Amino acid sequence: MKNLSLFTAMFALLLGGCVEKVPSNPNGIPEDVERVVDMSVPASFDWKTTAPVACEFTAPHLSRVHVAAQRGAEPFASFMVGDGADAVKLDLPVTAKTLYVSYETENGLSPQEAVPVAGSAVSYALASNGKDYTGIEDGDKNTTIGDVIYMPASGWGTLLFEDLWPSYGDFDFNDFVINYKVQLHMNNKNKVWGMHIGVRVKAVGGSLPYDLCLAMKGVKGGEIDGIEPVEMYNTGNARLVALNSANYVKDPAVLRFENIRTNPNRQSGAAYVNTEEGYEMTEEQLVNASFFVEFRNSIAIGDVAFDMFDFFLSRERDGNNIEIHMGGFEPTPDAEPDYAFLKAGSAATDKAGDYYYSNDRLVWALNIPHDIRHTYEKVDFLKAYPEMADWAQSGGAKSQDWYLHGVEQYLVRKK
Repeated sequence: MKNLSLFTAMFALLLGGCVEKVPSNPNGIPEDVERVVDMSVPASFDWKTTAPVACEFTAPHLSRVHVAAQRGAEPFASFMVGDGADAVKLDLPVTAKTLYVSYETENGLSPQEAVPVAGSAVSYALASNGKDYTGIEDGDKNTTIGDVIYMPASGWGTLLFEDLWPSYGDFDFNDFVINYKVQLHMNNKNKVWGMHIGVRVKAVGGSLPYDLCLAMKGVKGGEIDGIEPVEMYNTGNARLVALNSANYVKDPAVLRFENIRTNPNRQSGAAYVNTEEGYEMTEEQLVNASFFVEFRNSIAIGDVAFDMFDFFLSRERDGNNIEIHMGGFEPTPDAEPDYAFLKAGSAATDKAGDYYYSNDRLVWALNIPHDIRHTYEKVDFLKAYPEMADWAQSGGAKSQDWYLHGVEQYLVRKK
């Protein structure tokens, strides 16, 4: 494995994450839509809060660009352009309208330029004064050590799960709440040779013993070369385990985060972790762990696109595997038989045509590209985030930043 000191330092810069803006919503909830189950969701709605954007960048020779989400902000993506470097796609919030691009010259960085996001692409042409990296050895990690993409761009993202699939639960979406962040490390052709991934467990409001897993749909299991722990807080035995890393495995790589559900700082008297009023926890008390994954061979950037990252929950019951995925992602092969059996036997899912959607096009998992606050126990998610109703019922056309506008009284307070 490679020296991780540089990666640890870069990762630590983001551990504070972004500060969430959560104003109160004076309009409350429409009288006819008070609960998640009351929503009328279009049959084609995919519940995605991000979308891939192609970077159609050109350069007269091999040069390095830096992309930021806001003017003056640190870049969330640095990669090579020109002379055979692979084209890059960035996963952005659907609300993103502008990126800020600079490039390296012999005298430092060029000034940031505002570049509009036009649909699913952003275009930019580097000038001839870009620093010329032509001639460096193919795949030279030492020369391109700074080439990295942070996902999400804002720092921490948030995964929120309901754990009673295929049945409807209380839809407070706090049965398992996990922050995540990912760094992809690339060589001079924008091939990915390593991934740094961190998780922070914000809440466990469910009692079923699910583990968090990640299926990388574009990466074969046999392409995982090794995994090393980097940092751990409030857990001494957290692990990231590759479940199918034998060299011959062609199925998508599946990673499992182990021993992250239990928090030694849970207050006496609390039934759950950080979901009950009076038992709130500080960020410093949360389980926090990061790992470095090295690939056996460098992987095309398109194969590790974030829209191919499938975060899901998994547990065993009576020797069978039960999984809960984001809407549209299929279960792993081991869980497919139980998925079909359980789906067909539930009145909530028996007529659904797509994986992990209900008959009413509801979901059991959300992936948000920001660090957002979760609800108190038994609070319907729509009470806490009423603008989600406009977003979901419009098929994603309205209130696309709904997750930034929560109702204070229903959200777990930060201590």
